[in-house]
Amino acid sequence: MKKNQNYKIPIVIILLIVTVMVTLSVMYLSYLQKITDENTLMNLGELAKQDAAKIENQIEQHKRMLENIIDQIDKKTTEKDIFRIYEDNIAYEEFSRLAIMHKNGTTITSDGETVALSDDIEEFFSSDDIKVSQSRKSKVDQEEINIYSKKIEIETEEVVIMLVVETSKYENIFAEAVYDGRGYEYIINSNGEIIANSQRKENNYNLIEIINKLEDKESKDKLEEMKANISIKQNGQDIYKVEEKNYYIAYKYLNVNDWYLVIIAPASIIAEEYNTSLKLTFIISIVIDTIALIIATYIVVSNKRKKEKLYNLAYIDRLTKIGNKNYFIENGTEEIKDREKNFATLTLDIDKFKSFNKKNGRETGDRLLEIIADKLNNRFGRKYLVARLSNDMFAILYKENKGIKLKKSIISVIENIEKDLENIEIEGIKYKIIISIGVYILEKGDNIYEALDKTLIAHSKTKGKYNQKYYIFNEKLEEELIKEHDIESIMEEGIEQEEFQIYYQPKVSTKTGKVTDSEALVRWIRNGEVISPASFIPIFEKNKFIIKLDKYIYESVCKDISDWKRKYDKKITVSINVSKEHLMEEMFVEEYCKIAKKYGIEPNEIELEITESATVDENFDMLGVMKKIKEAGFRISIDDFGTGYSSLSMLQNMPVDVLKIDKSFINQKDILETIMLISKKLNLKTVAEGVETEEQVKEITDLNVDLIQGYYFSKPLEKTEFEKYWQNN
Repeated sequence: MKKNQNYKIPIVIILLIVTVMVTLSVMYLSYLQKITDENTLMNLGELAKQDAAKIENQIEQHKRMLENIIDQIDKKTTEKDIFRIYEDNIAYEEFSRLAIMHKNGTTITSDGETVALSDDIEEFFSSDDIKVSQSRKSKVDQEEINIYSKKIEIETEEVVIMLVVETSKYENIFAEAVYDGRGYEYIINSNGEIIANSQRKENNYNLIEIINKLEDKESKDKLEEMKANISIKQNGQDIYKVEEKNYYIAYKYLNVNDWYLVIIAPASIIAEEYNTSLKLTFIISIVIDTIALIIATYIVVSNKRKKEKLYNLAYIDRLTKIGNKNYFIENGTEEIKDREKNFATLTLDIDKFKSFNKKNGRETGDRLLEIIADKLNNRFGRKYLVARLSNDMFAILYKENKGIKLKKSIISVIENIEKDLENIEIEGIKYKIIISIGVYILEKGDNIYEALDKTLIAHSKTKGKYNQKYYIFNEKLEEELIKEHDIESIMEEGIEQEEFQIYYQPKVSTKTGKVTDSEALVRWIRNGEVISPASFIPIFEKNKFIIKLDKYIYESVCKDISDWKRKYDKKITVSINVSKEHLMEEMFVEEYCKIAKKYGIEPNEIELEITESATVDENFDMLGVMKKIKEAGFRISIDDFGTGYSSLSMLQNMPVDVLKIDKSFINQKDILETIMLISKKLNLKTVAEGVETEEQVKEITDLNVDLIQGYYFSKPLEKTEFEKYWQNN
């Protein structure tokens, strides 16, 4: 008995120790499960927050695009004009189409379709604000879409302007493969109806109804709490049990309609990462401390990996593996706090990258971006911030110690960039790459957003300028932007108030000494002061208001020619400048013919002046446009001849009537003789402009130039003064 008693004590002790160890193991495992749940929910909530911000930004951008189109529409705008505005302002890959919905539900689309939406009249006409619709099937192509819409009035009728975006645009924003593709991400409304989902399935079911199959009271209470939170636009995250399986759920309000972003991750995904360790801990409880250490280490590493995944999703560019815009903004904000350094931001992109992609293929274009990212990162990545902002746009935050001349240092950096990227080899083929660079040197008080905006503005100044590969933002540019804004704010009013006045400069025949032609020039007179064309023409060309001004000038000239024919019973040829932007308009020639007919004048009484630089634009068929102008009966003049890039072979093929010799060549006899030789060979009429002295007149006359224009004879004159000069000469 005593022996038995002696056995019992160790057994009890062993059982007690085993029990304590198992209990400790269970408690420890329970603690680990709690920590895992908390970390997972925290990470899931952070992921929901990041993706929600991306989607909100996308929706706000789409709203601004619609607002921008509507800002350009007035009550007299036609449907055709609206579609043109859409084509001018919207990147085609961003939207499927624009549509105009009438009160009866008839809806016309920018791709030429007509659909009946009578069932949707009340929905789209019920509000004056911009609305974002639920997902629906497109009646045009059966794609799943969302519609941005706003009610406006045109031509005395209320209509709704609709921008159509495929729902997949939002789905593309979702975090890449949430938890290796086994998680789920949704956009839902407050009723639980799915608007978009990461599985790319149709959005015709209800998420809350799916997860409503709850088995225990605690989970049901949690679902009710989630529904209540959603009804008051409250965010949250929790764990639910559905059909014997646990799920982590995080939801975030999107600040759009009653939409929420919901991310769901099955608990089994998390359990897989440490399940083996848990089983071993139960089985080998005697080594609980060792296993606990292993589990703790594994959990730390696992959490670290999850955080790295979240970090990569938020801050690393997927293609190039360098930082993205979020990375640049966040790290740049911290960097520029260093008061011992001077900073500059640089942005660079590849000239005509779209053409490169089209010619060489998307894969080659992607490889080019990867190589550029590697080269920039290798040269600058260790010391400076390097990031890919979007498409082919990269950014660098450059810094130097106080006292070093930053501008001189930056020019050296630019030279290195150009050298690195000048020739890039892809699969044995060398590509000549041209880079455009914008620079802004930060001042005290600047934030990274302002710096980046000003850098991009400077960057835009390099576009289309072959002799200027970089531009540094300066006070002059800032003043130009302010001036540009001031001019844009009054340009419409200038047309309405007839502040743009037509002046005529005579052209005198070298053979008769008489005025036979003239050039129409515009002057903007506002509040008694003249605004120089050099101040507003480049701005109008940039924002395409030049098209409206061109039409205004042309119609004014047609009216004047008509008046002179009735008044003096004789003709005079008037030359009128036409902007490159206007020449690119599809109905340009037809409109000009219609206006000429309105005033009873023949097209051959008008000479359309085209600058030499416009004739070599490779982005559209200028030769085809010129042939169309000629066929309509207009005369064509090449302005500023000799200053551009046109070749003799091009000139031979162009249906040109007149060469205007630029004033910079008036005192260069050899060049004048060459131009005259060309013009006579091609049977072209010639005009010498900018003539100011009697000596110049004599020399030009001796060279048999046909017409002379310049201050020697007359400055540009307003209409009545020109009439007097014309009639007296």
